[in-house]
Amino acid sequence: MTRSHKKPEITTKGKVALTIGTLSILFPAMSLIGFLEPEHTLPTSTLVAIAVIGSAVAGVVAFPRQWLRSSIAGAVTGGGSLMGILLYVIIRTVIIESDTFYHFEFVLAGLIGGLPGAALFRWVRSGNKSLRQSQ
Repeated sequence: MTRSHKKPEITTKGKVALTIGTLSILFPAMSLIGFLEPEHTLPTSTLVAIAVIGSAVAGVVAFPRQWLRSSIAGAVTGGGSLMGILLYVIIRTVIIESDTFYHFEFVLAGLIGGLPGAALFRWVRSGNKSLRQSQ
């Protein structure tokens, strides 16, 4: 028995949420790892708050009916991604005393840090399916 899997399409709402989430993680991460001038950076707690709140808003934009679940999943994704990038930079500079990084290293660290939040988004999507079935 074969199952046909349709490739999920990203809606406009999903694209907007993805853009909000990416930007809310990108600029704090750039500031934390030293891409911005030191006089233009905010305190670390403020940068983490920007990433967490921005990603929570992105989660609500993506799944407005499950706003509480999606905001929790978005906050975990944003905070995890930012902390994954920060921890990677700290650990790598201790192991290899070099300030040269490749872009894919940051992307990979952010993706690994955001995995717990991605798992929570599966929980959000399962809630959306149960809502559709009850209507």
